[in-house]
Amino acid sequence: MTNQAPGLRLHPRTMPVQRAHAELSLLISRWWRERDELTPAELVGILLEETRSIHKYVLREERHPGDPDHKADEE
Repeated sequence: MTNQAPGLRLHPRTMPVQRAHAELSLLISRWWRERDELTPAELVGILLEETRSIHKYVLREERHPGDPDHKADEE
């Protein structure tokens, strides 16, 4: 039996991730306001493309550690 109070126990990474999310959201919002020529659909397209690029290299590192030129879908 533990002496911890009942209730929700957050993982130690939860709050730093939430703070980072809030900061990024604010940065994106400010950046977009400065570019009034971009439509919401165009903004989403830009964000998706950047997310896809990040995902590509994370996946490559996961599947082929230390070899970022080795494509994720290759043996």
